[in-house]
Parts: sequence; structure tokens; C-alpha cells
Amino acid sequence: KRTVKSRIYQFLFNEKGIALLMTILIVTLLSILIISIHSRSYLAIARAKNSVNSLKSYYIMRSGASAAMGFLERDAKESNIDTFSENWAQGIRDFPVGDGIVSVAISDESSKFNINTMINSQGHPVEKAIVRFGKLLRELDIDEGFSLTIAEWLKKNRKDFSYTFRDISELPLVSGFTPETLKKIEKHITVYTDRRNERNININTVGIEVLRSLSSELTETLTIAIMDYRKEHPFKEIADLKKVQGIDDVILSSFSDVIDVKSSVFTITSESKVSNTVKRGVA
Repeated sequence: KRTVKSRIYQFLFNEKGIALLMTILIVTLLSILIISIHSRSYLAIARAKNSVNSLKSYYIMRSGASAAMGFLERDAKESNIDTFSENWAQGIRDFPVGDGIVSVAISDESSKFNINTMINSQGHPVEKAIVRFGKLLRELDIDEGFSLTIAEWLKKNRKDFSYTFRDISELPLVSGFTPETLKKIEKHITVYTDRRNERNININTVGIEVLRSLSSELTETLTIAIMDYRKEHPFKEIADLKKVQGIDDVILSSFSDVIDVKSSVFTITSESKVSNTVKRGVA
């Protein structure tokens, strides 16, 4: 054992041994340095690439929204009605643009019920709108009493905002109205149509639940008949509704005050993808 130890000590402390140890140490340190530099360079290149892809994706998303606006602008000049059979309603899916793709969807806000119509800009309740919203809630298995509760909340809390919700996501601010309740109703309501224009629901695009809530005269049979009729014969004027079997002047007059055949407010959703970078925008 002593002989082995003495040999080890001799090896470690002679010049050749020290030189070998220094060489091993330097090579090890250089290897660590090179690996570190390589990793940092790789991360820097990846970050730069992601940054470029993010910028490209952003502008492709913007181009999709601009194209949709162009569709709507042209449609407004060429057509006096708005229906789901028109080009604007068809959407675009995975359309190639530059190094990426873009998908665009346009939805009609005039197909929904504007919850701000329950209170006018002076803070006075609008009884017809409150009743209609209550019917819509009942259609969706939600307590129709929320209709009056929401109207009262607007009157009490939104004087500084002309008694309006700025977004439907604000509904859970009303006591008892939960996010889960909002999920049930969000696709049927809006805040974007002009509440000063009473005719802010498009009969050619309105959903069956909202349509049924517009009048107690509109039975399930009549609403289905209207929906079926407009597929082949879009309504060009309100009076055309009387061509639907079962609709007469009395029934039509019960909801004609809120309907139109043309829309003025749309939501555009544009989503782009470049490599693994996705950008989504709403206008």
C-alpha cells in the first residue's frame, strides 16, 4: 500500500503529471465553454426566428381582417339585404399568404339580441326589450327574472357609460349572473348594434332562439317555418314575411318593430399561422 501511494504522489508532483492535469483541466473548461456558447447561440437564433415569425404572422392576421372588411364594404354597395348565403358569410379557411396561412370568419351582430336596448340612453327602462330578453332567457333554460335584474343594474351602475355594457363579458358583474350562465347565452347576445335604431335584428340571419323571443305570437311551428322559408327565399323587405304560411298582419306587427333585412355591424375573427406561431385578432 505504501509503495502504491508513493508512486501516485511521485506521478502527481513531477512536472509531466502536472502538465497532464493542466491539459485535461483546460480541455474540460474549453468543452464547457463551447457547449455554453453553442446553447446560447442556438437560443438566440431560435428567439430571432420566433420574433420574425411572430411579426409575419401578425401582418398576415391583419391582412385577413382587412380582406374581410373589403368583402363587407363591397357587399354593402352591391346588396340591399344580408343573408348567410352571401360571400361574406362563407369564411376563409387556411388560405396561403406569404410564408403562412390565414383563416377568417365573419359573424353578424344583428343576428343577436342587444342587451343594452333594455335601458335607453337617458336611463329609462324599455319594457318591450326587457320582456323579450326574459323570453330569450327562458328559451335557454335561464331564470327570466334576470332580465329585469340586469336592466335595473344598468340603470343604477352605468350612468357614466350611457347605461350600457361595453362587452358581454361584463354581465357577471350583475349579482347572481355567473360565468356559467354567460356561456349559455353569449352566442345569442351583443352590445355592438345601434340601440338608437329599434330595428337592429336581421330577420335573415337571426337565430331561432332570439327569433322566438321577439313575440309571444311566434310559436315553434312559425319560427321553424320562417327559418326554412328564408333558406330558399331571403326576405327582401319586412312585408315578405307574410309569404310564410301562418304569418298574418297581426302576428307580423307584434315583432316588426325590431327587425330589418340588412345588417350594419359585423365581427371579424382572423387567425394566422407561420411555422408554430399563431396570431388571432378580432375586429
